[in-house]
Amino acid sequence: MTTIIWIDGGIGRVITSIPALLKYHQNHPDEEWYIMIPGWDFVMWGFPELQERTFNPDSKGSFNLFWKADKVITAEPYRVPAYYRNEISLGEAFDVVINNSTNHSDLPEMQLRLSSPEKRKAKEVIEEAKQKHKKKKTIVIQPYGSTATPHSSGFYDDSLRSIPDDMLDYFITHLIKDYNIIYMGPKELGDTRMYRPELGSNLREWAAVIDAADYFIGCDSCGQHMRKCFNKKASVMIAGTHRKNVTYDDFHIIERDVPFYPDSMRISGFQSHMSSRLNEERIDFTQEEIERAYEKIISRIEGENKSKVTTNQPKEIKGISYS
Repeated sequence: MTTIIWIDGGIGRVITSIPALLKYHQNHPDEEWYIMIPGWDFVMWGFPELQERTFNPDSKGSFNLFWKADKVITAEPYRVPAYYRNEISLGEAFDVVINNSTNHSDLPEMQLRLSSPEKRKAKEVIEEAKQKHKKKKTIVIQPYGSTATPHSSGFYDDSLRSIPDDMLDYFITHLIKDYNIIYMGPKELGDTRMYRPELGSNLREWAAVIDAADYFIGCDSCGQHMRKCFNKKASVMIAGTHRKNVTYDDFHIIERDVPFYPDSMRISGFQSHMSSRLNEERIDFTQEEIERAYEKIISRIEGENKSKVTTNQPKEIKGISYS
């Protein structure tokens, strides 16, 4: 019996598939099986269970493996009913489609395996940021999702997965006073107040920098999944997607307390567009909500009793979740 597991989509999806793939290995110790990942096959480097059986389907000879395969599993979590009903996470949805399992208690933890050179490069980047900003602690900010696009007035992200301009500007303006800030994202969208290192294109070095940083602030994109792999603190803005699906309960979730209209990504593009229209209110953070989110970020970096907020303490606000 030879099985191929096909995983496509963004690198964040690939990272969240790792626990289910490790579980598959545990459950099929004697089976011949392979993983096909277009573009992101390097994510599996460092795992003895996964590295040697992972291929890019566009590489020479990969079709020979398909030719002899008895079974091909196309791992598409977005078409799992419990996922699009916002009942389970991406990692759990991969467990459903790869392992045919609804018992996720034996699912391994989120993880990445970094090499020594990658860790050394990350230390260099952190030191470069310290040289630039002259602060003790370093924060990585990934403000934009993959669908963010430059615009004359800033940027737009129709999927509502990027940190809005006013929130990002407030965070940078105040964080830069006390922290080194490293920007992760497209150069054309970057704010020059943040340090943007030149790193390799395969994103493994970025994962190492995210691990080495003191804190991470992001959106529904790959950086938050990388941060989770190292079991470290983060703040993540959520608007166009559901917190149960795409992020983690132990993170600080910046989310407005208004209704969420389920997305249908990878099922119906039209319905996804219509849901985004209804979810636009979720991205319209008020100034008070932004300040309160910032206060929570500082408390998580410095500890609840060491807040360094430089603005007036905002009053209790209805309309945002600070979990």
